[in-house]
Amino acid sequence: MSLGSPYNCSQGFARVVGEDPSNLTVTDVGTFHCSTWPYKGRYPSANFYHEGVWYYGTYALDVLSGNAQYPCHNWCVQGPFVGFRYSTDQGKTWTEPRMQMKDVDDNLFGEPGPHPLPNGVWTGKVKFGAPHVVDLGRELEYSPDGFMYLVGHGADKDYQPQSWMQGSQVYLARVLPKLEHILNRDSWQFFGGKDSAGRDKWAPTVALAQPLYTWENRTGVVTMTYIPAIQKYVMCVGTPTYSPNMQGPFDVYFLESDAITGPFKMTAYLAQFGPEAYFVNLPSKFVSPEVVTDAHGNRFIEAALSYSANYALRTAIPK
Repeated sequence: MSLGSPYNCSQGFARVVGEDPSNLTVTDVGTFHCSTWPYKGRYPSANFYHEGVWYYGTYALDVLSGNAQYPCHNWCVQGPFVGFRYSTDQGKTWTEPRMQMKDVDDNLFGEPGPHPLPNGVWTGKVKFGAPHVVDLGRELEYSPDGFMYLVGHGADKDYQPQSWMQGSQVYLARVLPKLEHILNRDSWQFFGGKDSAGRDKWAPTVALAQPLYTWENRTGVVTMTYIPAIQKYVMCVGTPTYSPNMQGPFDVYFLESDAITGPFKMTAYLAQFGPEAYFVNLPSKFVSPEVVTDAHGNRFIEAALSYSANYALRTAIPK
């Protein structure tokens, strides 16, 4: 992010190695420097490794603590997904197509990003805030059609708060997993809803993208993982407990579907989880390959839930 040094930011990366989620080794740690301009913040989200190429996505943020229609106190304006940098040597060197954006719409999908009006109030929303690559197993082994997929949270009305952890919709995009396609805006397809026969429609531009689902002010950072043992796509969504406060607790809920494009149904809602857990996900590496039955006849799968944690929640811990 950029604080103190205008528009300069550094982002970290590392390799995590191990077979036990509670005993992992972090290695090959490094940093990459780029510009946040024309926004104040630029953070990593979409991470993808395929056929020897490591892709590292970043997205823009603004208004650290000010008013963006609604004061949220912690990065209140969700900017666009900038795009991917990539490495072909395990992170030793990186190629970044956008060291600095030229304007608010200079990003991979060409989304017109939010911007402040003369009165200081921000306008404009994006559909792919803080997106993540759908976890379809190693080398996309469970991709339904050979595509890689990207899922993100969005909003489409100026009155809806949209920050790094809040939105009102969830959107889906896909592309063939080759370097020349992933970096090319024209190669991407965006979920455009269903036709009259219930078949998926795929649109050529982000402007035509339609949400997987809408829940006003109750979406946020979203991830998705395919679970082969139950043949379900499981979505993890984080959102503020008290809209639009980014310094309070966060809720996490889970949805599942037989298809990557839905329909999705809720399976669990965890209020004030973490209590500020974000980027919640189910790494497919640590999901059991089959359903387990215990001594009492209960059937379940074993999985590790991974998440980042914020400590901006300023409430006293009971003794």
